[in-house]
Amino acid sequence: MQKIEELKKQIRAIDLALLAGKKRQSPRTGFVHMFLNDDSVSDTIPVYENFCFALALFRQKTADSVLEGKALIERLLAFQVDDGNFPVYLHDFPRCWDFHLGAKIAPILIRVLHDFGTVLEIEYREKLEHSLKKIDQTVPSKLLPKSAQEWLLWLVSEQIHHQNGIYPIPYNSELQVFIGDSLPQEKGEPQPQSIEYVLAEKSGFNKRLLRDHPNQIYAALLFPFSSLKEQAAVVQPIAGGILWKGDSLHSLYYSKGMQEKDRILFSLPEEVDTGRNDLFEAAFYCDISPEVSICINDQKGLVFHFGDIISIQTPVLRIDLRFELLEGDGDFCGHISRSNRPNQIACRGAHKHDAFDWQIGLRTLRRSGPCTIAAFIREYPLSRLCTTL
Repeated sequence: MQKIEELKKQIRAIDLALLAGKKRQSPRTGFVHMFLNDDSVSDTIPVYENFCFALALFRQKTADSVLEGKALIERLLAFQVDDGNFPVYLHDFPRCWDFHLGAKIAPILIRVLHDFGTVLEIEYREKLEHSLKKIDQTVPSKLLPKSAQEWLLWLVSEQIHHQNGIYPIPYNSELQVFIGDSLPQEKGEPQPQSIEYVLAEKSGFNKRLLRDHPNQIYAALLFPFSSLKEQAAVVQPIAGGILWKGDSLHSLYYSKGMQEKDRILFSLPEEVDTGRNDLFEAAFYCDISPEVSICINDQKGLVFHFGDIISIQTPVLRIDLRFELLEGDGDFCGHISRSNRPNQIACRGAHKHDAFDWQIGLRTLRRSGPCTIAAFIREYPLSRLCTTL
């Protein structure tokens, strides 16, 4: 076990980026083939991801990999249009649907010139410099990034001038997960983010990050950095729910509710929308996992009512939910069923009709006027790992 942990610490984020690119590289074309909305599709060639792969090849610093990276970038530059931009996919050329793609690619070309300029021929350097001059490098950016994607773009630009730094990125080192805004769910766990690979590098990657994923390729853009907002809790509150440790990364999520101390308030409007989500107007979602057990009043069941205790139990944590009608009048019935949370992104391609969550929700049978439902939440740590709670 100790040897395995030592091996994990030897793997770097840039190694995962290279492996992700190699896995998707076509032996026939030499390009990385992938489709951004469905990893099962392999007949499209994205330009930005191929530039990322080329940078990963350069950063291996071997003669063969640098030569391969040079050749790949030279082939990609042939698809730059007159205004300096690039198509999202090669088959889109000369149409460029992302007006800022050129500005996203510019830091890669700058990094290649800065770090590898001494080993590049003069003619090749001039090609890169000419390409950079054509690109409008003004990217609309927010002063305070919120999502992981915004942090990635911000860091790529920032590290051109300050390669190693400490930044206020919300991150949990125990769970190895970004805990900021807009955390998409992919199947049973939060989708891995490129910045997580770099932040987790020093401690060794967990199973979630070691698993092959297309987002690993973007780690080629980043260099080691640290987080000012790093936490190490086994149970982590996030916007719209809770994350906690297990054999996989478990989560409890709610939408359209407002947190108030130890309860979540769901305000139901006066009009009932009969076509919306089968009239589930107050719902929580928990990942389906062999570790997760859900009971109603300590017994197995699928239907519950106001006042019943719904328990979600894993080896590390038990969470009790209880729904109450605070305001208004109506009839509601609680159901536990398979479903998908609103921010689930894996329901596409072969998984279009799959369900990855348990939905614990109240179905509206009848109500008149607006209502307010409260969901009371209590957490009970079941492991010594949770002594911080």
